[in-house]
Amino acid sequence: MLQVITIGLFLSVLLSAQYRPTDDPLENLRREFAFREMEKQRSDIEREIASRRDAQRLERLFMAKANKFAELWCALVNEYNEKRIFNIKLAAEVSKAFRDLEHCEGWLKIASKGKR
Repeated sequence: MLQVITIGLFLSVLLSAQYRPTDDPLENLRREFAFREMEKQRSDIEREIASRRDAQRLERLFMAKANKFAELWCALVNEYNEKRIFNIKLAAEVSKAFRDLEHCEGWLKIASKGKR
């Protein structure tokens, strides 16, 4: 019986030596900092992905409006060259397409001297 108690006590000492509770406040702070840093990196990556998607969307929108303007301009020029007639309705569509292109976010905006 004494041997069983001795072996049990010895095993409990070995097991308790292997288990080390993390009551150390510095270790807890390190882990918390590491978890927050990982979360921050993930949110930074998600923000970067969203930013790139938005930039791609704006680029596609700008290119679609630029292509529409170019198509209408070519149609106006071809009609004038073939028939020698200036189509006012088509010219109005070209003008509207250009204004749409000009107000698009992809359009180059130059700051005036008064806004500096």
